[in-house]
Amino acid sequence: MDEKELVQRLKGGDKAAFDALYEKYKNILLRMAYLVSGQMFDAEDVVQETFVKCFLHIGELKKEEGFRSWLFQILYRTAYCYQKKRGREIPDEQIAMRADATDGITSLDRIIKTESEKQVYDAVQSLDFKHRMVVILYYFNKMAAKEIAETLGCTEGTVKSRLFAARKKLRGKLEIYGKGGEGYEKAGKQEGDRRLYFL
Repeated sequence: MDEKELVQRLKGGDKAAFDALYEKYKNILLRMAYLVSGQMFDAEDVVQETFVKCFLHIGELKKEEGFRSWLFQILYRTAYCYQKKRGREIPDEQIAMRADATDGITSLDRIIKTESEKQVYDAVQSLDFKHRMVVILYYFNKMAAKEIAETLGCTEGTVKSRLFAARKKLRGKLEIYGKGGEGYEKAGKQEGDRRLYFL
């Protein structure tokens, strides 16, 4: 059963369709939320709230083929609200422990294992929310500028502008760490290569 049919069934209140969509997207959303928040317990809350909103408001989705962008948009708005409300930080060691204990986040844990990778991760975390989100969607989720624009509710030009500014900031941060930000940027520009060099 393809995604469009699952979404149609979900609109009709089909619980099995919701479960199938949840299984398909839960790990993607969890990684996104973790990268945005830097805190596993916030990421889990954001994902849970995202799926609740998805279930409650699925009738508002006009085109079934737009489900993915619509779901990411819900996560973006939910994560933004959590980011504004959060007034506390937890040590990196606790974040890593939470990551180890959570299904679906093991690939992310591998990304930040080494010291140099951790520094790149820290550089991304240092970005403001809007720039961080664009980097995550573009490099981590491999979304096109048009889809990112739909997700964030802005123009493609704005997306490209934020990506440019984010790359510049990240390059500066990586140079501070002695990681040669320019090399990361060039590597990420290879045709067809969207590996997350900034994470």
